Amino acid sequence: MLAGLSGCGVRTAYNNLDWLTVRWVNQQVTLNGDQRQMLREFLDEQLVWHCATQLPGYQAWIDEIRMDLLAYRLDRDRLADHGRTAAGFGRVLSERSIPILVDLAASLDDDQVEEVLAAFAEGTEEVRVAVEEKTPEELSADRLESMERALRRTMGRTNSAQQQRLQSWAASVTATQPHHLRQRIYWQDRLATALERRDDRSFLEGEMAAFLRPESAWSDEYRAIMENNRGLTLDALEEVLELADQRHLNRLSARLHGLKRDIERLSCEGEAPPELLAAADSA
Repeated sequence: MLAGLSGCGVRTAYNNLDWLTVRWVNQQVTLNGDQRQMLREFLDEQLVWHCATQLPGYQAWIDEIRMDLLAYRLDRDRLADHGRTAAGFGRVLSERSIPILVDLAASLDDDQVEEVLAAFAEGTEEVRVAVEEKTPEELSADRLESMERALRRTMGRTNSAQQQRLQSWAASVTATQPHHLRQRIYWQDRLATALERRDDRSFLEGEMAAFLRPESAWSDEYRAIMENNRGLTLDALEEVLELADQRHLNRLSARLHGLKRDIERLSCEGEAPPELLAAADSA
């Protein structure tokens, strides 16, 4: 998450989230004028709410991570705590997106439904190709490359000891692509059923909420694999930080400080309604 947010583009991306979101949705389905207007109005309201009530929590969280780093407290347990905090931020956003998902889904015509399902199927096919064409060694290499790329962005190039630990990690985790493919097929069928019954708003609300909690449909095997992989990753990250030199720590601290500064400089256009601020204070 920090790797994705760090850098000079944070403010630019945040201030253009409305346009970027509409653009992404249009890549999944061609919206008509009324649908685009509905989405834009929702985004305008939510961005005011998010900027006024959520960004202060992000800043406090980043400060906490940075203090843990400077005090050498970023062990496995603290990393897990910070991961749960980030997941909590995501859950808040997911829950607030349910109404617009329901409204948009209910407003789709038959041609748009076919477009949505075709886009989902295309993504499923991409996952299928990756599962069928890549060897376990290639998947391990992909994991290693992805992790090293994220670490380079946040703390600089890894040293030889860190690289060895990451190679061990990449080889130890279990590939999840086959399970992910089965999940996509399951949700693809469930999405088709939900859109077929889009006139039933109560049913649609339940399905949209379920789509935003995909882990609820994981098999016991998949859940166990994910938990094991998460533990192996936390162990590896703890050791990578222990093997970090001062250059790594200084760069990571500077990245965190820069990220917090970028968030502080974001300008909230408009003010959140008092009831939203009150709800945020009580949460």
